[in-house]
Amino acid sequence: MKINKEWHMKNKMPKNPTLEERIKWHSEHAKHCSCREMPESMRKEIKKREKGE
Repeated sequence: MKINKEWHMKNKMPKNPTLEERIKWHSEHAKHCSCREMPESMRKEIKKREKGE
């Protein structure tokens, strides 16, 4: 897995992030970096929201 150091430097996870901030950060991270997989909890929450639950 390769880290996109430039993206990480410009896109820090906020301190004490809300669920919305975490979802947004992890979604963007998945688009721009392949250093690790998105946490299962985030994938489930995104899928749940896509279904309109």
